[in-house]
Parts: sequence; structure tokens; C-alpha cells
Amino acid sequence: MSYLVLARKWRPKSFDDVVGQATVTRTLKNALASGRIGHAFLLSGARGVGKTTTARILAMALNCSKSETPTPEPCGECASCREIVAGACMDVQEIDGATNSSVDQVRELRESARYNPARDRFKVWIIDEVHMLSNAAFNALLKTLEEPPPKVKFIFATTEYHKLPDTILSRCQQYDFRLIPARELLAHLRRVADGEGIKVSDEALSRIARAAEGSARDALSLFDQVLSFSGAEVKDEDIQSLLGLIDRELLLTVSRAAAAGDSLAVLELVEKLSDYGADYRNFTRELLLHLRELLLLRLAPDTSPLLAQIVPEERERLRPVAEAFSEEDLLRAIDVLTKADAELRSTSAQDPRVTLELALLKLVQLQRLMPFAELVERVDRMAGGASPEPRRGAPAPRATATPAPSAASPGTTAPPNPQAAPDEGLLAAMLAAAHSRPSLAQPLRSARLRLDGAALTLEVAADFSTFAGMHVDEYRELASKAAGRPLKVTVAAGAGAVGPEAEDAPAPSQAELKRERLMKEASREPAIQEALDLFGGRVVGVRDAKS
Repeated sequence: MSYLVLARKWRPKSFDDVVGQATVTRTLKNALASGRIGHAFLLSGARGVGKTTTARILAMALNCSKSETPTPEPCGECASCREIVAGACMDVQEIDGATNSSVDQVRELRESARYNPARDRFKVWIIDEVHMLSNAAFNALLKTLEEPPPKVKFIFATTEYHKLPDTILSRCQQYDFRLIPARELLAHLRRVADGEGIKVSDEALSRIARAAEGSARDALSLFDQVLSFSGAEVKDEDIQSLLGLIDRELLLTVSRAAAAGDSLAVLELVEKLSDYGADYRNFTRELLLHLRELLLLRLAPDTSPLLAQIVPEERERLRPVAEAFSEEDLLRAIDVLTKADAELRSTSAQDPRVTLELALLKLVQLQRLMPFAELVERVDRMAGGASPEPRRGAPAPRATATPAPSAASPGTTAPPNPQAAPDEGLLAAMLAAAHSRPSLAQPLRSARLRLDGAALTLEVAADFSTFAGMHVDEYRELASKAAGRPLKVTVAAGAGAVGPEAEDAPAPSQAELKRERLMKEASREPAIQEALDLFGGRVVGVRDAKS
């Protein structure tokens, strides 16, 4: 006996067996049970979602000989049911619209409809891909379709509903078949695997279900292909290599690199994909699904049915990665990849690898972006002249009054300790820690540090001394973080700017004195410092607004 593929062997024999179309099957069963049966049915939807199967079950329900009337529960055992399943029933004719599209063939059908069924209750025509009929054929069918003989039923199936004439649509009861959710495909594949005695993990079946994109027939065909390769025991790596699916570790590599801001890691990953000969578009689609899973984990509670499609083990592995992103980050990342996928599908993509690399680099940069709402709010505050609120995670603002000089006061200007040694490594670490606060980093670029035990003297240029004194708490935090231990920080004016060594310098001009005064006033203005932080800038010049 020849091998029967899974899609045919496990084809549903009753309405209850149809996968993922509960609304359609319930409506048909209620109509059969109540006797409110139309004369023409139109079943529309994507490929492999159960249209032709449902048409056959409906024909069985209309003609089952074990019931005196049409029944919602055909027996599947009588001669009529068996012949309909085998496609050998004289009173149930299946016609392919693509090969029987001419007006002459429809005229033959119309002529045959005038005669009573040979044995069964109804004469049933199932026309698959009915949208392929010619306009003349549709016109020839109209009269019979509107007023058919009492013993005739028409069941049409189509994947392109929009191509049917309105005159045909208005004469049919219409049933829309949806794409089958991945979780229902997974459950169906599990029933098939258990029935066939196949050892396979839920993760492997889940990947087949996702690859099928809502089609039960495609899912069973893919499963058949996997079984031909693996036999009775299917390993997860078999699914990946046979179906061309992307290793989930590579997807995790991208999301972790994006969370860490690691541009080099994503470029190395694309190089690895190139070595594998992977399809860049396929990788982009898999990464989109991966980011969607992260978004679901970020938004949905553990009890939500939205998480049912993610197996528990995978859910626990993905959760820490999901928590590294905000909802806005994930939405922007999905938008970036959606555009990259569209470009990869288009013929205008000159170099698919470059397109993917640019998209992944954009993902890495997303973590560094400020939410637009926060940006607008901060600009509005600056425009209104109000003191800006501290950024999330920044130290609370302090009073701007300068404390009286004291050796114990961290905000004073103190002479450097000649016995303390400079520490260039600590200065570099402080600069790295201050990369997100340009206004704090600017004085450090020309500063010198002198560390004496736990006491750190920050020696800055004269132009920055007032500003540094106002922000000594922030510098103490930077220094303690960079040193890995608590430090006491004092601010001192740099040599050549103030102090005894400046006594022999030429007296500054009035313009220089005015400029220094304006720079000091600017350094005390919170809105200016907020703008420097916001846009990564520095003060290069000042002028009196009154002049």
C-alpha cells in the first residue's frame, strides 16, 4: 500500500475535527440542526485552512444515509459518507474552477442540475477556486444559482474572495475562514505526533507551527518532510537544519547586543550568517517574531493566553532579555525590522547584507535614544525659563548658594595638596562615567586630579571652577563610582587661572572681565546646563543680551 501523507491521513471527518474554525463550523451545525439550510455556500480564506475539507463534511452532512434528514453529525460510515470522502460519489461532484472555467462547462453543469440525484438526498457541486471561472461562466451560472432545483446545493471555495462578482456574492451564504493560530496548530501537531508514535518536543512542533503561517495543511506537510529526515524521533536541530529556520541562540545574540549597545557583536553575527549561507530575509522575519515574543513578555502577565504560544522553558530564558528593553524600544525595533523586511523583499535592495547590517545597528542605537515625550517636555521647560527637573536616575538638584570656605566643606575652592600624586587613570574613568552628561564631562577634559588617601582634589580651569563647585556632589559620585570606594572631593581652580602664580600675569582687559562674568553667570543657569546635557553641547561663547 502506498504511503498516505499526513495532510490526507489526518484530514477531519467531522465538523468538530476542523482546526481553528469554530465560528464557521458552529454556524453550519446549527443551520443543519434547525433545517435552515441555504442552497449556495461560499467558503473563503487562505490556503490550507479547511475550506475544501469543510465542503466535503457539509456534503456528507447533507447526504448521510443513517439520518432521515440532514444532520450536523454525519456518521462517516455509510456508503454516501465513504464515497464522498473518497471522491467517488455520483451525486457529489468536485470541480476545479481553474480547469473548468469555460461557459460551455458551466452550461453542462446547469443542464445536469435539472435532474434528480441518483441515490442521495441532494445533488451537490463543490467548485474549488471558483474565482477562476470566466465572466461568461459566472453569467451562465447566475440564474441556476438564484433559483436552483430543490435537490441541488452549491458549495464554492476560493482563496481570492475579492475576484468574485457581486452578483455571485449576493446569492451565497458567506463563511470566512481565518488563519489558524499557532497555539491551535501546535495542539493539532501534538495530536498527530502522539497518534503516529513520534517523539518530538513542543519547541520543535512550535517552530513548525510558526513556519506554517496559519495553514494546517502546510504544517502537516512540513511535519511530513521532517519525519522523512528524522524518522520516529525528531530533534530540535533537525527542524532548524531541514526547514532553514534560524537558531534561536542567534536571535538572542541580537537582542542581547541591542540591550548592551554592542555594535560589533551584531556585525560579527551577520558575518556568521554569511558563513552559514543563511537567508537574510528569513533571519529578519524570525527576528521580528522574536522581538514580538519579548514585547508580549514585557506587557502580558504570566496567566495571559498571549503567552501560551511560548513554551515555558523558552519563556524563562527570554524574560531577562525582555526586561532590558522598554515597551517603546521594542516597538521602535519592530518598526525598524519591518522596514528592513520590506526592503529585502523589494528588488531595489542592492545588497541584502548591508540592509540587514544597517537595521541591526539601528537596533543597537535605540537604547541611546531619549523618548520623544521626555525630549519635548524638557525643551518646553527650558523655553519657559523654569528650572529643569532632574533626569530619571540623576541626583536631585541642590541649592546654588556657595558655602563658606572650609577645609571640610566639599564645595570650597581649595589649594592643591603638593604631596598628593596626580591620578590620570581615575580621571579617565570619571570621563567615561560622565559620557551621558556632557556638561559635567567638559570641565574634566582639562582638569587634573590629586588623590591623597580618600581625599580627592579636582583641579579645574578657572572658567569652570564656579560650575564645578556647584556640582561637586555629582563629581563625588562619579569619582566614587570610578574608584570603587567612597571619596571626599574638593574643587580647586587650576594653576594659571587663580592663585599666587597668577599675580605676575597681565591684568585682564574690561572685555575679558565681562566675558568671564558672563561665563560664570551662564554656568549658574540651570536651563543652560540642561540644554548641554540634552544635546551633548558645550558653551563656546557668551554675550550680554542687553548689548
